[in-house]
Amino acid sequence: MNSQPDKARFSRRVYALLLFVYPRHLRRQFGDEMTEVFAEHLRDACQCDGWLGGFRVWSCVGMEVLGTAVSAHLQIVGISFVSALTALLLLCGFFWAMHM
Repeated sequence: MNSQPDKARFSRRVYALLLFVYPRHLRRQFGDEMTEVFAEHLRDACQCDGWLGGFRVWSCVGMEVLGTAVSAHLQIVGISFVSALTALLLLCGFFWAMHM
């Protein structure tokens, strides 16, 4: 049977792996601090709301990874997030029109 410390350690490791989605300079500068803050938020949320609190924290992590990490990578290559999203929507619209 898994204990709470085992679950917390596993979640921390998974989060640390997710940090590899971020650009290297962000990981090096903020990775340790981000992992600590995540662990604190997860612990507090689980103590207050159980698994639902943990789910909420992981939901926020997912949105953060999508928004921040993807945006940071796009900025590295000189593309804004809005420009990339616009291009993606135009491309989807083009393919949708071709199949009509």
